Amino acid sequence: MGVRREGRELALTYLYQIDLGVEDIASVRAQLESERRVSGKVRRFAGSIVEGVWAHRVAVDELITGHLQHWKLDRLTRTDRGLLRMAVYEMRFDPEVPDKVAINEAVEIGKKFGGDESGKFINGVLDAILHASP
Repeated sequence: MGVRREGRELALTYLYQIDLGVEDIASVRAQLESERRVSGKVRRFAGSIVEGVWAHRVAVDELITGHLQHWKLDRLTRTDRGLLRMAVYEMRFDPEVPDKVAINEAVEIGKKFGGDESGKFINGVLDAILHASP
């Protein structure tokens, strides 16, 4: 597995913890610094995603909410919500990540960690965001 995929998967676990209310951003920062299961490159990449999602969470959530049909953000599974947040952050606020890569990564990780329909659902929401005017 590549550094970026591994980093996204690690970031998802930390975003999940924040979403549960078990951890706050300060404790997540400390945990990421001491994370020893992965390489430093993976830790840094995961940390940049978590920090970016956190810094832009209001704008990211508004964008997602505006493209959910018949759903509310707080009713999504934490996994799907975290993946949508990561992908939207990368699409809108990280110029180094092409939109299609952000979408593909979220869909593939959703298939691995989400429910049966996660990949399709995530793809639909992110595709709508991609084709909406910025």
